[in-house]
Amino acid sequence: MLRVSSLSRSVGVGSLGRLATSPLLQNTPVQIFRFNSSQNKDVFDLWIQSIQELRKELNDKPWIPEVSLSPPGQARADMRDTSHLQWQPTQEQLEQIAELKSKPIPLKNDPLIEHCTNLIMKDGLKYKANQYLSKALYLVFLQKRKDPVELLRGCLDSLGPLCSTKTMKTGFAKNVTVPVPLSTRQRNRLAFKWILEGSDKRASKDFSVRLAEEIVSVIDGKSSGFEKRSLMHKQAALHRAYLKLK
Repeated sequence: MLRVSSLSRSVGVGSLGRLATSPLLQNTPVQIFRFNSSQNKDVFDLWIQSIQELRKELNDKPWIPEVSLSPPGQARADMRDTSHLQWQPTQEQLEQIAELKSKPIPLKNDPLIEHCTNLIMKDGLKYKANQYLSKALYLVFLQKRKDPVELLRGCLDSLGPLCSTKTMKTGFAKNVTVPVPLSTRQRNRLAFKWILEGSDKRASKDFSVRLAEEIVSVIDGKSSGFEKRSLMHKQAALHRAYLKLK
């Protein structure tokens, strides 16, 4: 059971700190006091007095943590001092800290998630697109039990085409079709576009469920988008004669 002395010392507020040092409350459990003895009545009066002093202290002065959270007998408290907590990390926690120090701090918003959200978005309702994608990634996690963002990045990388074709004018009567390489963002855009097209052909009424099923099929290598990728590569290979290397 939580005891008043430990509660007061952990909070460290001036009035509560004086309350914790009172001999009436040493090792006294927090409970409802009954007026069956004079000691309980004194404890109740001490609680009321300390709460009133604390309320007056917080109302009359601005909230300064170094002063308001100072222990009894000290004017200011060192907020960085953790010696009073009497806590030491375990060996497993120390190993986790050493492992996390070598890893970079992740971005607040993943650029890939933002790109996919913008592709889903309709009529400027980005929060709805974000909800759809979050639910779909959660369903992917339930099936694969791996990081869904990394799975999405992997399936876009495997589905995205490496090159496409572009019609260029030659200045004569005939235009030529030239294969051109695609950037990472262009590859992700085409791959996710094919995922959205494949999800529209599925039977579920929930868009998030259809999207999750299509992402899982891409991970398993069973999506119809791979046929479109192969067709685009074949078309680029057919027009490789017009490719100009600098």
